[in-house]
Amino acid sequence: MEFKKCDVIVFVVSIALLMIGTGIYFIFRTPIRVFEMLGITQYQTVVLKTQNPFNYFLVYCFSDALWYMSLLLLQTYFLIGKGFLNRLLIIIAIMLPFLLEVFQYFDIMSGTFDWYDILIYCLTLILFLCLKKLFLPLCYK
Repeated sequence: MEFKKCDVIVFVVSIALLMIGTGIYFIFRTPIRVFEMLGITQYQTVVLKTQNPFNYFLVYCFSDALWYMSLLLLQTYFLIGKGFLNRLLIIIAIMLPFLLEVFQYFDIMSGTFDWYDILIYCLTLILFLCLKKLFLPLCYK
């Protein structure tokens, strides 16, 4: 399989977004469930006053937006084909964060349902579709 320059760029940007989102989560969020599952109880996070809308967005929404954009970019990177399985995986990738929020709302899974998350996912999806429409044709002529 031959990779184009755009493949490498999409992959690197996807991984960078994933890492930045994870870094924000680890720096600002408590409790960190992954740490608790691993038995790590002693860790320090930065506390921001989330009454400020920018701080709230940074602490609670931005990492989700970066993770979702990373997921969407990676599915574009890996699933260029038009087969049934590829389309199904793309639909699952698009729907995943929305389904997780619904599961949180109905207490099917732990977490806090948040309308802001739904809004952020919608805005991220719109941004992704606009970027895909603008840049993907340049990469895959």
